[in-house]
Amino acid sequence: MIEIRLLPTMEGKAKREGLSSLIAVRGTGEEMVLHPLEVAYILFMGEGKAITEDGRELDFNEYLGLVLKTLEERCEREGVGCVLSKLFWSMFTVYYDLRKRKRKVIPEVRREGTLLEIRRNKWWAEYLVLEEGVEITIDELLSWVEDVRANDLNSIVAIVDRNGSVTYYETSKATLRAPRSKPSEGDQLFPTSS
Repeated sequence: MIEIRLLPTMEGKAKREGLSSLIAVRGTGEEMVLHPLEVAYILFMGEGKAITEDGRELDFNEYLGLVLKTLEERCEREGVGCVLSKLFWSMFTVYYDLRKRKRKVIPEVRREGTLLEIRRNKWWAEYLVLEEGVEITIDELLSWVEDVRANDLNSIVAIVDRNGSVTYYETSKATLRAPRSKPSEGDQLFPTSS
């Protein structure tokens, strides 16, 4: 059983020993700081226990209540963790799904609202987690795809529907431009009547 000492940010500190079978271990030293999604995953899997600064042990549900409250307060007070505050359940759902598929995943390494997959000890893909019904502009999506591709990573959008199912879309850059010359009447999508 892994003992996780909770920090005021709801991250956790745990001894490195025994973590490698549960999460993507990184860094050096005896202890590792865990992202709130990693803490939630370890608790959900029944492989650890979270201990608050005052020594109280929290189960998965108690931790979730506390982490959501803390993230919301930090967002309002400091403007930090706002994406995670709004997307925690969807982020956890995708994180859990990828871990269930035996993928090594690290939350929010490069930016909020993303997960990074590691293959063969290298960064392989960045997942942008979105919820069904939440709008994102083409410019925002294109900017994200270009940045991820510029860093030689695969860009994958993970959309969580209202039932908690995840659909993955591998993305690539698309170029939309007007035709060079005026198309003939037969080439037009909506021909005009004469």
